[in-house]
Amino acid sequence: MDYRKPAVFGENWSPSRYRVLPHFAAEQEVLARPDIRRILEIGCGNGWNMSRFAQDGHTAFGLDVVPERVALAVAHGPAMLGDGLRLPVGDGCLDMVYIQHVLHHIGDVERALAEVRRVLRPGGVLFLIETVEDNPIIHWGRRLYPKWRGDEINALFTFAGLAMMLSDAGFRVSRAGQYSILFWLWEVLPDLFPAMEKLTPTAVAVEERLQRVGRQFSAHCYFAATKEAWL
Repeated sequence: MDYRKPAVFGENWSPSRYRVLPHFAAEQEVLARPDIRRILEIGCGNGWNMSRFAQDGHTAFGLDVVPERVALAVAHGPAMLGDGLRLPVGDGCLDMVYIQHVLHHIGDVERALAEVRRVLRPGGVLFLIETVEDNPIIHWGRRLYPKWRGDEINALFTFAGLAMMLSDAGFRVSRAGQYSILFWLWEVLPDLFPAMEKLTPTAVAVEERLQRVGRQFSAHCYFAATKEAWL
């Protein structure tokens, strides 16, 4: 997605294309809960996900370190300039924090997760989507390209390592999954070549096969994690 221009959820993706995203069903399950109303996206970019949340009737807030992105995101709700280490939000005032492929840009992951936990109410949900080095392509790609669209990559993860970090930070993982690099390709390619949208059913079948036979070499993962009350 081009973060230099506005975007509205639904304008460039067909419903069938979402089937390629294994985390989408898990997201919808969380978003359908009546107690999930106030959502903060850390690293909101141009507000595309904020647009999606707002269309579903949620109150969406955004945060990004790039002023130009914040200026675009405000079209979909309140957006603030800032980083994940100092969230400009009060204690326990959010129902959900959403972080999509942004945690690896934050250098102090433990502090970022502590901030997420601080702003979530008891029982609030962190929905985290990340790239992981369980896949050799990602492992070497991170070393060849230590930046992504100008943003530094400051943390490297594995699926198991992320699960442990979440537990140590006071979150209980209720749902998690891994999936292949095909997700990223199908996020990008049909935007560049719209005719490829017709191949979505094939892409879905391939992704399902990859999940069955090569999960341990996954390039991406997601977690729905609830704030524990005992810390």
